[in-house]
Amino acid sequence: MKLKVNPFQPDNPVSSFEQFAGRADELRVLIDSLYQLGHGNPKYKIVTGARGIGKSSFINQIRALTVNHVDILRELEVDAGDFTFQFEVFDHIAARGHSTEHIILSLIRMMKDRLTRDSYKRKAESFLSNWTPKASLPGGLVQVEYSRHSDGDLITDLISILQDVWCEVKETKDGIILIIDEIDTVAEETDIASFLKIMTERLSQLGLNRVALYPVGITNAVERLQKEHGSIGRVFETIELMPMRPQESREVIEKSLRSGVASRQVEMTDTAISQVVKESGGFPFIIHQFCFHAYRIDEDDCIDTGDLRKAVRYVVTNVRRHELERTLQAAGSGTNRDILLAMAKHDEVQVPLKDIAATIGKKSVAMSSNMKSLQDRGAIARIECALYRIADPLLRHYIRQLGEYGHIDSLRDERQLRLPIDEQEA
Repeated sequence: MKLKVNPFQPDNPVSSFEQFAGRADELRVLIDSLYQLGHGNPKYKIVTGARGIGKSSFINQIRALTVNHVDILRELEVDAGDFTFQFEVFDHIAARGHSTEHIILSLIRMMKDRLTRDSYKRKAESFLSNWTPKASLPGGLVQVEYSRHSDGDLITDLISILQDVWCEVKETKDGIILIIDEIDTVAEETDIASFLKIMTERLSQLGLNRVALYPVGITNAVERLQKEHGSIGRVFETIELMPMRPQESREVIEKSLRSGVASRQVEMTDTAISQVVKESGGFPFIIHQFCFHAYRIDEDDCIDTGDLRKAVRYVVTNVRRHELERTLQAAGSGTNRDILLAMAKHDEVQVPLKDIAATIGKKSVAMSSNMKSLQDRGAIARIECALYRIADPLLRHYIRQLGEYGHIDSLRDERQLRLPIDEQEA
């Protein structure tokens, strides 16, 4: 086995535009919103999509624009005149256990670190002095407690420091952007929807029209936020990332192979590329995961379908097996399980409802509650009327591999879920 630097990065969002692929239409929407912000007409955006669809990589292109906007605009055929897309960006990646106060504190700390004037630093530090550690939590998280009496006071502090930051940077920057990524991890346990609503109202009232909020999260979490506060749906425009089109998926592979990251030139056959495009379901994360392991397994500097087949099996059997087991178990049993089996057996990733009904021997109208249940549990996604796909393309592979091992007809028994590990390929 000869080690080589792998250009595929399934665990890291793409930062540079040179390695970013596809999403041209969505990028133009994002670029226009930044252009409007830079001219005092803020357009708040929520970036949504399924897990693994590339939301973090997409939002990272805001920073890429500030570094390399000329080449990006040229490739996307966007005419912005002399506008240079120079924004001050503050972001927080939410995690399970974070509170709204934790998120605001994180943003304030970043603002303090980027300020240069001593008076502003002292002001930011006076805000932070109102916070004291409360308790250590599992995983190294520290919960903090704000010493004042209301969230309103805390939001007032955040807006006050935003005003000071803008005074400091307005000669060189076009605006300020606050990004809250992975908002779905805190949507149910916190009052983040109230925070977003109050912040947008206060920014508007105070005339801070060069500041914009960009929450990022999976589609279901955003829907919950909008249900909690209907005004969020009116104030925030949605950029929803759907599974990539085949040509975009090919671009992900080709750009990665051509990148300067790789330690040596490795090719990939057109048949193998086409297979990745089909089997990944248009999810960049899965494209990178399949190709990462195919690149690792390959021994002749040419990734073929044999390398890819081993990579897919390794990902499903080793890398993601436990997660896929939990997803299948959470989907339920009985008719729910039969539906998933029928969808996994189908030749196409997107499966018509009539085909599912024919396979399991039920009428389509009798399956509506099951289809809704599977959607609510995140097991399947509705593409359009009477057309569905298994939400995680890897779950489809997992179920199909269970079939190869002879377990597919025993899936009503939870003890039969686990795949035996192929020691040779592991």
